[in-house]
Amino acid sequence: MNNLSSIRCDFEPATFLIISEEVAPLIYYSHFVSIAAALGISLLVFANNPKSLVAQLFLAFASVFSMWSLLDVLLWATNDPGIVMFAWASQVLAEPLMYAIAFYLFFVFINKRIPTFSLNAAIATIFLPLVIFLPTSLNVDTVYLSFCETDEGILAMYYTYFFNICMILLITVTAVRNIPKLKSNHKRSAIVFIVGLIIFLFSFTIANVISSFTDDWTISQYGLFGMPIFAGLIAYSIVQFQAFKIQIAGAQVLVVVLLALVGSLLLVRSEYHTLITIITLTMTSMAGLLLVHSVKAEFEQRLRLEDLTTKLEQANVRLKALDMQKSEFLSIASHQLRSPLTSIRGYASMLIEGSFGPVQAKIKEPLERIEASAKLMTLAVEDYLNVSRIESGNMKYDLTDFDLATEIERVSDDMRPTALRQGLILLYRTKLQGKTIVHADIGKTVQIAHNLINNAIKYTPKGTITILVHDDITKKEVYLDVIDTGVGMSQDTIDILFQKFSRAKDANKVNTTGTGLGLYVAGKMAEAMKGSVTAHSKGAGKGSCFTLTLPLEM
Repeated sequence: MNNLSSIRCDFEPATFLIISEEVAPLIYYSHFVSIAAALGISLLVFANNPKSLVAQLFLAFASVFSMWSLLDVLLWATNDPGIVMFAWASQVLAEPLMYAIAFYLFFVFINKRIPTFSLNAAIATIFLPLVIFLPTSLNVDTVYLSFCETDEGILAMYYTYFFNICMILLITVTAVRNIPKLKSNHKRSAIVFIVGLIIFLFSFTIANVISSFTDDWTISQYGLFGMPIFAGLIAYSIVQFQAFKIQIAGAQVLVVVLLALVGSLLLVRSEYHTLITIITLTMTSMAGLLLVHSVKAEFEQRLRLEDLTTKLEQANVRLKALDMQKSEFLSIASHQLRSPLTSIRGYASMLIEGSFGPVQAKIKEPLERIEASAKLMTLAVEDYLNVSRIESGNMKYDLTDFDLATEIERVSDDMRPTALRQGLILLYRTKLQGKTIVHADIGKTVQIAHNLINNAIKYTPKGTITILVHDDITKKEVYLDVIDTGVGMSQDTIDILFQKFSRAKDANKVNTTGTGLGLYVAGKMAEAMKGSVTAHSKGAGKGSCFTLTLPLEM
């Protein structure tokens, strides 16, 4: 290599290896515009998704293409036969490597996974001869020392193009099989991507094949213009379909493409100026059309959003008015219902107790049903009233300091007979580090506790209900856990449990008296007292745990 490097071809050495009068301006233009397009768009994708395999493959694809382009410029500029041999061998390896990476980039982009082992093995098998025979005469047959040119061997002349065509066919077949299965938006971006990639690979291959067999390497320069087209289509896909999950204004991407194309004309001052201007005008027109289409689409989308926003505001005003009317109706109706229900319940109770004289046994049972039904209806009416007060902002809270554990123990004692009538065991437990003094509304707190325990009784066919009061001094919080061995809940049920009129999917199979308002009211009351009510369950049939959390007064 040292002896070969001492020989120079019959033209001046290149400055910085690639700047030489021997290189036509068309070569610089085609190579460096393509390098800028490839690296520019790939770095944009990589910067936004550095951990994405697609972004990494895209950057690798653009880097190998850029390396091939620089080696090609080096071959045109250098007068050192040793560098010619090195650059030629490296270029023969870089070209099929670029096609292989292009296939993997495409495959991962549309399938979100790497190819199967058998497909990887097949590609590796076809690629292996390029590596094994790279340093042999099968790659570079002859180097002409007087004018720094080479004769291609079988490897460069035929096998490389065979590999490249195999990759193009593999990409095309894979696209035809997989793209119809994709979702609509991803399908559109995949179509744009594959069209751009095929345009580049096909133009690059055809131009090189023609140049190899005609020995007119000027033709190969035009194949490189497929890369700016590919980059422009990628930019369009990013703009129009959010390809690569890049959230960026379309005008920004496409304006950069336009500036790069127009600015590149400043580099050219030669007999090729007219031809290069035509090429640039063509690509600029394509990018301009994409820009106009992008801006138009974004403008139309903005108009639609403004129209929808206006309609939504109008609908929201109507909904607020209807909601206010509904709350007023609930309030009036509930007040009107509560008084007669109280009378019905009171007189039924007095009749059962014999306040108006002895009651026959066969009449006593219907009276008890009347009292129980009136009680349930009164509770439902109270729920409606509470919802009305909460939504209108009229719920009053009398905040005082009291011992939560003491009050919960009383509630547990009150609820135990109800649990026993259902065949359930109700236990009260504490696990405390300090005093359980809270600053809250004692009546509302007791109401929440009654609601949670009553729910546990309703939805526990058999077993145990445990009432546990515990605290966390570090967090300055006290907790009431109501733990049952009942029907349990799925996570989907838990997610909607504290909404108005929401009940578990199969709640009616266990209890038919619920309104779907109790937990909503309990949650809102707890929030107003700077606390919360949450629910937990391991699943259907595995019981539930409802927790009231309140801040401690330290």
